[in-house]
Order: sequence, then structure tokens, then C-alpha cells
Amino acid sequence: MEFGKGVLNALPADYSQSEMEDAMLTIITVWNAIVLDTWYNTDRNEKMVLDALCKAPKEDQLQVKRLIKRKKTKFSDDIRAVGEHWIREEQGEFIFGCEARLDIERISLVEDSLKH
Repeated sequence: MEFGKGVLNALPADYSQSEMEDAMLTIITVWNAIVLDTWYNTDRNEKMVLDALCKAPKEDQLQVKRLIKRKKTKFSDDIRAVGEHWIREEQGEFIFGCEARLDIERISLVEDSLKH
């Protein structure tokens, strides 16, 4: 949630569950793209996300670029991917939950590369 706060703060004051789900999908997609690129030492997933947005409004493109930069700078040490996730409403508030996943086969290689 901290990672995606810029996207979440841009939601209207009376946002719906659907709007929250759309925002979280953007946040998770960017997060996972950068994590997968870290696992496999590539930038292919980041490029795919940016290519998918080439016809989106400029503000949406800028928002995603900010998320990419934020992941690479402030959250680069967290190499867990987001797995299953959900949003449910409780007492008028939306609650987000998710599971984190690691690529066990590559974890030591990724950790070593982050140290250097």
C-alpha cells in the first residue's frame, strides 16, 4: 500500500470497490513487472507495461513511470512478487490483502546481485 500511495491518493474521495480494484491492478502489475525483471535480469516486463500504455492518457503513463521509478529506488530490496490478492469491504472500508511469492531457485542469485 505504501508503494502505491500516489495512485491510491489520486482516487476520488468516494471511490468504489471497482475503482480501488483497478488502481490496485495497476500497482501490482508494475510491482510484479519490476520484480520479474529483477529475478530474470532483464527489462522485458517493464517494457511490456510501458508498451501497453502507449495509447493511454499521458497522466496514466506518467503515473506508471513514477511507480516504476519508485519500485526501483525505494523498494528495490523487496524482491517478492504479489500472488493472489483480494479486496473486500468491511464496515464501509476497503481492505486489501495479498500473498507474497519468491522465486526460490533464483533467490540467492538475486540477493547477490543486489549486494553489488
